[in-house]
Amino acid sequence: MTAELKPVLQVKNISKGFGGTPVLEGVNFDLYPGEVHVLIGENGAGKSTLTKIISGVHRPDSGELLIDGAVVNIPNPIAAQKLGIALLHQEPLVFPNLDVAENIYMGRQPTHSRAGLIDWKQVYSGAAQHLHELGQNLDPHQSMLGLSVANQQMSEMARALSQQTRILIMDEPTASLSPGEVADLFRIMRQMCAQGTAIIFISHRLDEVFEIGDRITVLRDGEMVGTVLPKETDTENIIRMMVGRSLSSLFSKQADTPGEVRLEVRGLTSIGNFEDISFEVRSGEIVGIAGLVGAGRTAVANAIFGVDPFDSGELLLEGSRIHIRNPREAVQNGLAYVPEDRQHEGLLLPMSIAENITLPQLREFARMGWLQKKKERAAAEEVTGALQLTGALSVNQAVSELSGGNQQKVSLSKWLLTQPRVLILDEPTRGIDVGAKAEVYHLMNELAAQGMAILMISSELPEILAMSDRILVMREGRITGQFDRGEATQENIMGAATRAKSTSESVAATSIDQPLQGRRSFGAFLAKFREIGILVFLGLVVTAASIAAPRFLKPENLRNILLDLPLLMITAMGMTMVIISRNIDVSVGSIIGLSGIIVGMLFKTHPAMPVPLGLTIGAGVGLVLGALNGTLVTWMRVPSIIATLATMSIFRGLVFIVSGGRQVDPNDIPPALIRLSQSSPLIV
Repeated sequence: MTAELKPVLQVKNISKGFGGTPVLEGVNFDLYPGEVHVLIGENGAGKSTLTKIISGVHRPDSGELLIDGAVVNIPNPIAAQKLGIALLHQEPLVFPNLDVAENIYMGRQPTHSRAGLIDWKQVYSGAAQHLHELGQNLDPHQSMLGLSVANQQMSEMARALSQQTRILIMDEPTASLSPGEVADLFRIMRQMCAQGTAIIFISHRLDEVFEIGDRITVLRDGEMVGTVLPKETDTENIIRMMVGRSLSSLFSKQADTPGEVRLEVRGLTSIGNFEDISFEVRSGEIVGIAGLVGAGRTAVANAIFGVDPFDSGELLLEGSRIHIRNPREAVQNGLAYVPEDRQHEGLLLPMSIAENITLPQLREFARMGWLQKKKERAAAEEVTGALQLTGALSVNQAVSELSGGNQQKVSLSKWLLTQPRVLILDEPTRGIDVGAKAEVYHLMNELAAQGMAILMISSELPEILAMSDRILVMREGRITGQFDRGEATQENIMGAATRAKSTSESVAATSIDQPLQGRRSFGAFLAKFREIGILVFLGLVVTAASIAAPRFLKPENLRNILLDLPLLMITAMGMTMVIISRNIDVSVGSIIGLSGIIVGMLFKTHPAMPVPLGLTIGAGVGLVLGALNGTLVTWMRVPSIIATLATMSIFRGLVFIVSGGRQVDPNDIPPALIRLSQSSPLIV
């Protein structure tokens, strides 16, 4: 950086620990306006902790943060946002059932000054403007559901732009993008830097680091190793700074002689996904499948493992034809599959390491239907010991608390426990650092040496070239090239993986990607509101009820409905918070009933009890019962549906015990409480 520029952000002697274990120790880091500062290191090096401190998620134990030379306190993400700091996670954090504009302005919707209502015209015009500034043609009215990861990230970039972000932190933003999408992202990053935005960029892809980075800071074991300029270093030196080992020790494939054919695929076809796929994998052999995103590689793996059906073709295992209709049958035939998306498809994040590892073989760890925890734990410790889970406290630790590299090791471990004959790996090193990659490669070498047949799908050409004995290349659902290890190069692989799109394909792509133009019909205008369907359904219910019971629409009945609304609204607000946390509570009605019956019985036995005291007791009962549910779900890790189903039965039983099976006599309720319950701000 030039001498006249002053850093927009300075991190001075920041230290942070969790549970007595230091994660960061005396880290110093600075960031200048208009630069892309790459932060790199192994999983567990402290990168995420440092960025979370900057973005207000964590508080440092010591040290200080300076913005424009002034010491600042960032107690939470909202404070960080006010300072112009935005954090973009590896997996886009979006509301899939809302549209693009609503996601861009979530929590910051402009309102009409007087009424306080959302100014939807400004929301959509503002979103369109920010998307246009990024060179994107996304329709602000389009639902986030179904958008590609790249488009979801673009909406998050537009959100950052709308916040007038000065410091943008990007955590592994390219992990799920195609080369074309990465190039588009880098174009936008350079555009934002030209406007003065400072970017902290985290990536494990070293080629991207050198392409986009202005400076590179390396962390190792919570300490800063150093900051270098890309033009003054190379990949070999960066890796040595990160892990203390040279590049040659990380990418190595042992020369083995493959054995007999283990898995043979003949003419596999799934209409619309892939066609006439034929290949074989021998024992002790690693066969790589290369190709661009959307070539059909994962679809083939899903078909082989029984995740998705195929229309024609056959599978042979050691010369015998096999029929696989689901993953269970695949496991029974000796196949294992580590999927690309480990967090959503490969692991159950809230569950422990041991529970995830033994999941494919639960029957092996159960006696008469009861899981043997000690046996489960011993098996998990044995298999994870060989993979060296760094930072894991025990196999009872939740997988969600592990780094990406350790999560991938758990995903591998659970299948190695089944002792498979064929192992399918889809993007086995996606989102993990070079040190963890080296361990995965070493494990693959060991498994191949032991005679396992490995089918590896990867988008990283250096990985494909380094680890494969043979390479298959797919394009548009077909195998378009096959290369032995000696003849494979990046040029001939990319040549087999790419070609110019036909005119019809270009027209189809345009029709999908381009936003709707021209005037919208009134029907289309209404259709964009998700609540229309609810209102229509509600109108039909009211109509049917009024026809079946004419008294339904009479004033006295409508008044009773309005009196019930406050309770329903309060309950709905509470349940909304539960649903947002991806949980559910089916015991709400029982909690309300038990709280009400306790208050009613207290008034019956203590007629002189003040009404405010009775209401306080009722609220306290609800608080205790809700805390019990929370303890079961968060501390004891009982799934919310199971926990609240159990407490619902218990609370209902307590209602019967407390009331003796009888209703509370209205004459026992104080008149003041009855008047309170018979009034509502909704009734004039």
